[in-house]
Amino acid sequence: MNFRIYQPATSLAPYVKQYYHLQTSNNGLINLPQNLFSLGDLYMVFLQEGEVIFQPTQHASFTLPEASVVGHFTCHHQIRVKGPVKMTVIQLNAYGCYRLAGLDMSAFNNYFRDLLKQDRECWKDLADKIASATDVTKLDAVLDDAFTNMMCSHVHNLKQVDVIADYIIDHQGYTNVERLTKKFKMSRHTLERKFMEVIGLTPQLFARMLRFRDAMRNMQQMNVEEWQTFITNNDYYNQALFIQDFLFFKGEPPVLNQETAIAQMPVARPVAVA
Repeated sequence: MNFRIYQPATSLAPYVKQYYHLQTSNNGLINLPQNLFSLGDLYMVFLQEGEVIFQPTQHASFTLPEASVVGHFTCHHQIRVKGPVKMTVIQLNAYGCYRLAGLDMSAFNNYFRDLLKQDRECWKDLADKIASATDVTKLDAVLDDAFTNMMCSHVHNLKQVDVIADYIIDHQGYTNVERLTKKFKMSRHTLERKFMEVIGLTPQLFARMLRFRDAMRNMQQMNVEEWQTFITNNDYYNQALFIQDFLFFKGEPPVLNQETAIAQMPVARPVAVA
């Protein structure tokens, strides 16, 4: 398996976070690197060969077309990849898809949009360039050039949602709607409507997602005894809330004992495999 990670140009920040390229000649089901599709981000997938099937626990399964956007993942999901496979994945931040593609995100959760059915030729052009790239070590330059041109030629008004989302991210989700409406001087209805259009989540669910992600990141550094203390003494979580979120986002209840804790911990971002 050839799995590569690229850093995009700094000028694309914060919208574009990372590029991934996966290529293998193996037949049949293939295990993707863990955490490739994670909470809180959106992903563009350009598939040149193979088949990718998503199975969210709360929705029907779907097979990705040649070029698509997937996410936000608001429930546990399984991914099946049938090889041989060749695919390129672009990791976007929460509002990166709206900024680059201008898609209304309000009916997007856990599903996908076919980019080649959108009324912009740039997606077909980019899919063709990725498919024809003969040197994958220079794939980042192809992607950087394409996304830089998109950002220059299409400006989609983020409606202040980027500022609010960054505030929630800076606070790891430890905030609430009342505080947000007061700070940013808008009604609850307006805040939720704008968030759904630009990000595809309510601010409440976005904050909940970030709190859970932060809790899992902190708990990765702890032993089981510390883990149990964390979920009982945390300012946000009690054990019941943590179990509820773990079940919602991970698809199974946590088992708080030494033998199973390590298996349930989040893993670090994958490293390139040649």
